[in-house]
Amino acid sequence: MRDPFTRLTRRQRWHSCAWRLRRRLSAPTRPAPAPSPGTPPHLLLVGVDTLRADHLGCHGWGRPTSPRLDALAAGGTRFADVMAPAPWTLPSFAGALTALAPGLHGAYLGGDVRNMDKQAPGRLRPGVVTLAAHLRAQGYLTAAFYANQFFGFGLAESFETHAYHNLPADDMLTMAHDWLRRHADRPCFCFVLVNDPHEPTTPPWEDLAPFLPTPAPTDAQLAELARWGGTVWPHLGRADAADAGDVQAALKVKLAIYDATIRQVDRAIGRLQDRLEAAALADRTLVSVFSDHGEEFLDHAAWAAQWDHDPRGLRGIGHGQSHFQELLHVPWVSWGPGVPKGVTVASPASLLDLAPTVLDWLGLPPLPPAARPADLPPELASALVGRSLAALAARPAPSAMEMPARVRLAEAIAYGPDLVAVRQGPWKLIAARDGRPLALFDLAADPGERHDAAATQPEALAALVAIIETWRASGAGACETAQGAEWGDLDGVVRERLRDMGYSE
Repeated sequence: MRDPFTRLTRRQRWHSCAWRLRRRLSAPTRPAPAPSPGTPPHLLLVGVDTLRADHLGCHGWGRPTSPRLDALAAGGTRFADVMAPAPWTLPSFAGALTALAPGLHGAYLGGDVRNMDKQAPGRLRPGVVTLAAHLRAQGYLTAAFYANQFFGFGLAESFETHAYHNLPADDMLTMAHDWLRRHADRPCFCFVLVNDPHEPTTPPWEDLAPFLPTPAPTDAQLAELARWGGTVWPHLGRADAADAGDVQAALKVKLAIYDATIRQVDRAIGRLQDRLEAAALADRTLVSVFSDHGEEFLDHAAWAAQWDHDPRGLRGIGHGQSHFQELLHVPWVSWGPGVPKGVTVASPASLLDLAPTVLDWLGLPPLPPAARPADLPPELASALVGRSLAALAARPAPSAMEMPARVRLAEAIAYGPDLVAVRQGPWKLIAARDGRPLALFDLAADPGERHDAAATQPEALAALVAIIETWRASGAGACETAQGAEWGDLDGVVRERLRDMGYSE
């Protein structure tokens, strides 16, 4: 079968073949052991790196990227308006698993100007309780299998078993299923992080071919757009004119490759669910699928040119560099025991709500009270510390009246002077950390964030600026000026894994 990404996937294919051989020799063959009466359900969290919500069918995307996930969402609960706490992997996944904003959990980049290509991030602060540590205290066995090394900056260590694997989604999810099946007589929590939509994007031909434009690009063209171009194609992040014909042609192919990686992950999720059902584990496993952030494909290249703050000299591609919706609007779908069926929750949600909500569905105690600055106004506290949304999912019809004014906040960019985004109702403000407004958007009237409403909506602008000022005055919004470690100070294995994803030099 045709494979235009052979050179880029050689190492991953070798690891995959070796892992599959080991699995044949050790995979569980007996039925999953039955749990004792009264044993709580298993929890299986599937994190999909770099998956923007609006490229899924259940969020309205027109291409068939996610038929299995769409069907599972229809039989479970989907949160339609979820905001990530940061536009890149570590601080966002840390927020989901601690229910704390980056300024509270500490796993993000510091400094006046951040550049993740040169600067390593901080780790979780001592004393921060993760979902894994909390479930271990409730008697759960815990394991994490992750294909993005950033999960190892303090999160992985809170699991009893944890391992990095450079493997595609189907292998990663099969690994999670095998572990769960072996230990099914005990309550288990397994987190698995798949990385396929992240750069470099190298989907198999069976997933890629249906999405490609006609005439189909050459293998050399496809291989270059596994990243962002630059030789055969113009580099999408350095183009002078985003609307130029050759740039748009390259972008069309790049989007096809990205959508194909989503289809690749969707097939793997479908196979996972099939395996759970075949092993009689589906009825006692709560599954929750979510993403840490999305990806930009020149959606706001003009704004990037205007602000020109990315120290890499890139504009309008990738993630970590802005707080537009293509990066912050993420999917979150759940099904299984305790999860309401056939529900779509439209109320404002944050990825910080994930851990409190799944604990509620499992019928387990909440996370211990988070250490946070005293005297925070309630609306700001709810933006920085997650809450359970289980009650909303149980009765979603009146949800629009229940949390109409909830404040949500994102911070901790990876490239440039730190920016903050704050949302309340239809309004969203992107500002510098010092509170200087960059743009105000009315997402109800302008969901694509094309028109700055700051000049015509002074009251909305003043209200959101005041929230940022309160946040900055609190300990949660204090700006760390100390630079993080250099990549050269880290373990060589860690650096090599991150280089595979294009993170560090």
